[in-house]
Amino acid sequence: MLRDGTLARRWLDAVAPCVAQSPPASADRIAERLARPGAVVFEGAQGVLLDEWRGFHPHTTWSTISAAAVEAVLADAGIDAPVQHLGVLRSYLTRHGLGPLPTHDRALDARLAEPHNAEDGWQGAFRRGHPDAVLLRYALDTVGALDGLVASHLDALGRAQLRWCAGYRTADAGRLASLPLGGVRDLDHQQALTQLLQGAEPIYEPHPVATPHAWVEHAEALSGLPVRFGAFGPTREAVRARKHLP
Repeated sequence: MLRDGTLARRWLDAVAPCVAQSPPASADRIAERLARPGAVVFEGAQGVLLDEWRGFHPHTTWSTISAAAVEAVLADAGIDAPVQHLGVLRSYLTRHGLGPLPTHDRALDARLAEPHNAEDGWQGAFRRGHPDAVLLRYALDTVGALDGLVASHLDALGRAQLRWCAGYRTADAGRLASLPLGGVRDLDHQQALTQLLQGAEPIYEPHPVATPHAWVEHAEALSGLPVRFGAFGPTREAVRARKHLP
């Protein structure tokens, strides 16, 4: 594909309808729209564990995913409105392509369908893993201050037996319940974490996480944050507030 000299033109032709529907705007125009009454939702480019500087190098993207990144965008637009930061996570973990996923379980690959995450593209294999307290702690440590959590795919608890990973066994560091934070933009440290995780063996709690309520209790106890909403399907009608979670 990268050797195809016609690719750039074909790509531009393909995105032309999108550009017509949502044309580029100046910084002033964007700031004006952001300042209108009502709520604006900012969505991260991807999960924080793929962050350029805090993800597991070299299996990352060139994006910064943090609460501070949102604040910087608003400051650049001259907006000082209050912001509520919500961390979004699945009931189980996923990883598209290479990179560490200590709780990967082929049984979950078979039981949890992902109709929009095929394995026939350049990204490589799409893997599923059990909920992982170590990676959740690390994500919370790196993303910045949050006001709460939102959980998706809670309906998966009725389709697969999920187990809660409380820590790891590793050859070099022994038992681990958390990952050490390195300095800002220290890719050597991030690559060392990658190597550590590649050899980590999950330590699971003795009993499966049998219900959405049990999963939410685990997540809230670990994070110290409320799970404000939970999703049980792919549409907004499947989203429920905390008090209505089963």
